[in-house]
Amino acid sequence: MKSHARVLVIGGGIAGCSTLYHLTRMGWSDVVLVERGELTSGSTWHASGNVPNFSPSLNIMKLQSYSIGLYERLEEETGHDVGLHMTGSLRLADNAERIDEYRRIVAMARLAGIEFTLIGPDEVKARYPFIDADGLLGALADPRDGHIDPSRVTQALAAGARDGGAEILRNTPVEAIARQGSGPWQVTTPKGVITADILVNAAGYRAGEVAAMVGHPLPMVSMEHQYLVTEDIDALKTYDGELPLLRDVDASFYLRQERKGLILGPYETTAPPWAVDGVPSGFGQELLPPDLERLEEIVEKAIRRVPLIAEGGIKTVVNGPITYTPDGAPLVGPELGVPDYFLCTGFSFGIVQGGGGGKACAQWIVGGGHDFDPFEIDPRRFGPHATIRYTVEKACELYHHEYVVAYPDREWPAGRPARSTPIDQRLAAKGAVFGSRFGWERPNWFAAKGTVAEDVDSFRHTNWFEPVGAECRVVRQRVGVLNLSGFSKFEVSGPGAEAFLDRLVANRVPRRVGAIALAHALTPAGGVAAEFTITRFSDDLFYLVSAAAAEHHDLDWLRGHAPTDGSVTIEAVTTRLGTLAVAGPESRKVLAQLTDADLSNAAFPWLSARHIEIGYATVRALRVNFVGELGWELHHPIESQCAIYDALFEAGADAGIADFGLRAMDSLRFEKAYRMWGAELTRETTPLEAGLERFVKFDNRDFIGREALLRQRDEGLSQKLACLRIDVDGADAKGWEPVLDGKHRVGATTSGGYAHTLGHGIALAYVRPDLAEPGTRLAVEILGDVRPATVLEDPPYDAANERLRADG
Repeated sequence: MKSHARVLVIGGGIAGCSTLYHLTRMGWSDVVLVERGELTSGSTWHASGNVPNFSPSLNIMKLQSYSIGLYERLEEETGHDVGLHMTGSLRLADNAERIDEYRRIVAMARLAGIEFTLIGPDEVKARYPFIDADGLLGALADPRDGHIDPSRVTQALAAGARDGGAEILRNTPVEAIARQGSGPWQVTTPKGVITADILVNAAGYRAGEVAAMVGHPLPMVSMEHQYLVTEDIDALKTYDGELPLLRDVDASFYLRQERKGLILGPYETTAPPWAVDGVPSGFGQELLPPDLERLEEIVEKAIRRVPLIAEGGIKTVVNGPITYTPDGAPLVGPELGVPDYFLCTGFSFGIVQGGGGGKACAQWIVGGGHDFDPFEIDPRRFGPHATIRYTVEKACELYHHEYVVAYPDREWPAGRPARSTPIDQRLAAKGAVFGSRFGWERPNWFAAKGTVAEDVDSFRHTNWFEPVGAECRVVRQRVGVLNLSGFSKFEVSGPGAEAFLDRLVANRVPRRVGAIALAHALTPAGGVAAEFTITRFSDDLFYLVSAAAAEHHDLDWLRGHAPTDGSVTIEAVTTRLGTLAVAGPESRKVLAQLTDADLSNAAFPWLSARHIEIGYATVRALRVNFVGELGWELHHPIESQCAIYDALFEAGADAGIADFGLRAMDSLRFEKAYRMWGAELTRETTPLEAGLERFVKFDNRDFIGREALLRQRDEGLSQKLACLRIDVDGADAKGWEPVLDGKHRVGATTSGGYAHTLGHGIALAYVRPDLAEPGTRLAVEILGDVRPATVLEDPPYDAANERLRADG
């Protein structure tokens, strides 16, 4: 046994073995894996082994598709049979909303190189002769779906890792983990202590135990998942071939052939969490007691759809734990504030995600970029609100709705409110319909008095379309107020702060006290890791504001790049300061009634900041906003929020002041073609591709990503962001729709909606550079309908920024 490893992976399931395998494929041979029992002795061994490409997320789809491709070549590469059955699959639909979902997913899948098709009931019956097609509208067919032997594929990954120089230690439980300062990890096992430069927690449903030893709890819980294995069925004994995997998602079950029988896997609405207080120490390759009563209703539905099921008696009931995170995506990547510690766990679809998840984890460790922007699986996407109770409530909600229609704007109620601001009750009383981001309650839109204040979910224009339009008109014509208190906020101070930030971001940091700059922190490859609005409040104090969802990610990025000589202090102040955006042509008149500060252009120009007094509070007023109108962001002591909010509405009564929400802000920012982090700005895109060259200052300075951008500038762009007018018919682009030039795919949308001021559909999209010129005619596929599109001027609304700079 090695006493030291460059990387030590804890956990011998598919995630751990995949991480080990990919590290060796990336050239790291001094790597070790420890497993408390035998390989696959956790959730892997009892997994059903289904390998779908399908996901409502393009990035998760890419991850799963990579896994399937990997598994297809593993046998030839390692000599180990992985038991892959590429049967194809049919995902049924019996309602129009489900068909809309499939239309969206079919188009999105093509962006990942995956070919799904929609077929009608007759074709479903032809491919699955044992089905009762009554009531079916059709199905989504995936030819590259099927199932695999979980143990065999894991053993093949382990063999590949060994061939690459890795060492695997079975029956080696981890007893303790320690670390002195920034030195190596010390991992105690019954066979001795292993030191490691880097530690990977891939311990599956025992990952919480490892996390506790490290000192960082995980937002993860295990759920009980049951499936039934039938006896052999006579009709299948004589059936030629293997049935495609069937998912009746509206009845909440999957069904696949297992030799001459069937496996039926329900997702019932009463499944409980398991071992919330800790996994029993002796629990290994055991199963949990079955509870068939929970499954009765779904089994009855399954038999009605496929009567053949009733001909096979139950041979086995498998009930085992599978892990869930609050949003259903795995935890892959670094942990906040713990250098050289990575997670590769939390997979609710572990077999199909394990291959790609292991590669993503190895890419984090080795560096050099990812196959897709990894934030969706980054553990730092969760904040302090993700307690055990929150995680359990969200995991149960997800499991119980595993197959629900995936509306892109859907907001789920469990675990809420987790983080609130003082004015939330006032907003609720005025009809606010809230969403949640990083645990913060945020108003999405406001329902008119006498109407129901809740979303009616749809892929098409729905009950909030007209109210959002009214909110947009308030901001464009009068003055609106938006609660943006969830913004991530940081103070960077000290004698080394300016030099540190100047090295970190592509733009120059503000030189004048009171100046504001939009700046992007880049990866070495030039991708956008973070976006900050940076305000200089003194010679050595900078105030940074970034996306609400990115607080832990951005805090880690700042601290991870800061000098260690004590010259820079970084403090997260998100919960200390609230933010109210006040925007619209009447905003100066309203605000002037509340402060003695000079708000004129001469004293308070666009992209500047001042400390002003409003009532009894001193406020950081930033003349900047995300809607493209005259306005300010008021960053205030959170305890003063109610007083400031009430004062604004009292002062603005004659001006017709009103609230607006995040969905109106989106519509308004589309009209200004404002790029958003996480949509237009990701690790996969550079500022040059995003058309943000004016925020990149190359001369006489060095910054992370500079060399990559210089190369790209010299070699030319492969894609460029464009703003598209779309002639919509009741359904808008949402992001991840193909952009077409004739029949050829030439790009993809990143986000979109309806431009209520301009009166047409709108989207931002990356396209071939030669097609990004204003006036170019293109098309966008929305819910299976190819809609005409035209490239607009950037931005299409107030291109000269006259409204932002308005005086008087």
